[in-house]
Amino acid sequence: MPKYLIQIVPSEGPRLATAFQQGGVPVLNGRPIFDYLAVNLPEALVPQVRGIAGVLKVVPDKPMGIFQPLPVNLELASVRPRLAFPPLLFQGLAATLPRSEKVWPTGESRKTIGADVAEAEGVTGRGVKVCVTDTGIDTTHPQVLGLRGESTLAGAPLFLDENGHGTHVATTIAGSTFRHPFGTLKGVAPGATLIIIKVLGYLIGAGSNSSVLAGMERAAQLGADVLSMSLGGEDTSDPEDPQFRVVRQLTQRGMILSIAAGNSGPQANTIGSPGSAPDALTVGAINRVGQLADFSSRGPTKLGLSKPDCVAPGVDILSGTAGLIGVYRFVDGFGRFAAISGTSMACPNVSGVVALALEYARKRGKTLTTSQIKEALRHHHNRAPDNQVGYGLITYPILKKYIDQS
Repeated sequence: MPKYLIQIVPSEGPRLATAFQQGGVPVLNGRPIFDYLAVNLPEALVPQVRGIAGVLKVVPDKPMGIFQPLPVNLELASVRPRLAFPPLLFQGLAATLPRSEKVWPTGESRKTIGADVAEAEGVTGRGVKVCVTDTGIDTTHPQVLGLRGESTLAGAPLFLDENGHGTHVATTIAGSTFRHPFGTLKGVAPGATLIIIKVLGYLIGAGSNSSVLAGMERAAQLGADVLSMSLGGEDTSDPEDPQFRVVRQLTQRGMILSIAAGNSGPQANTIGSPGSAPDALTVGAINRVGQLADFSSRGPTKLGLSKPDCVAPGVDILSGTAGLIGVYRFVDGFGRFAAISGTSMACPNVSGVVALALEYARKRGKTLTTSQIKEALRHHHNRAPDNQVGYGLITYPILKKYIDQS
């Protein structure tokens, strides 16, 4: 796995990549990712590399991973010791199985954000590309049958989801209708086009900054309108952090990045990166009665920014899954589905509702940007953002009204 990210003068990228390769320093993908080279560089050579013409900055390629999902009917206190980063295996997390009335099927949770209202109007996210950068996809799952993807994860060229997190996120966004014994399952924007890019894996949902950046670059190349990122790492106080820079660049191009806040609440200053990026649409989690989840990360960020920006359903969300999560069968007897909690579950709800709003806006010859979404929430809730729920709950009707009035 690459150890460093080297920020370069863009025009010097090909030359420097070739020079490093010829010098015996492997470059991920053999080329720049945005304006970075991801390299396996011995620490002793870092000062020398910093002095090379065309090199602007050298930073560690920090670890990234899924925000550990929490199974239903387990107290957070009993789970918290297992939430250390990098993510750990789900040892013992399936000790208690949920009762059917405990879970929140996506066919119901989607109503909280107005997906049923959009569907009644014929708005399903059609024509909108939503990219999921996560642990891959189970291409045989009935809610996303036949869906394929790509991988930017070093040493894992296949996009198959051995963890289950990515499949849960994807089915929450655009999964087809499935009649589950505990309730109907359905994605928020079933008409949206899903793009799957595996950036995390190794069974436990781990990866690196470089694998995530490469996935973000690929999302842009494939024309994604929305990027759903239920992942993160440690926050940073560097405004020019690679993740922050790329989030800013993609947002300026018109992409909307829905990013999970993290599961390290209720303490303050617990927002993960890249959710802590100023330009991100950062998402916290609420339960079925509208209360902020205890685990949902709070701001401010290390840069002093108020985060998250909004909240959405993220507690006991029952949707499709696979791999490790499926093996543990959080829902007894139905191993391809799981009811789990986390801002990772709230994030795809926001990605879906943004897809609905984008379809609506385009039908009216209008656009929708991240800043406009935040303005719509500010105007509707008539409040400044705070460090717990941001502006508040995001819904399709709120965004629709803003689009109509803009």
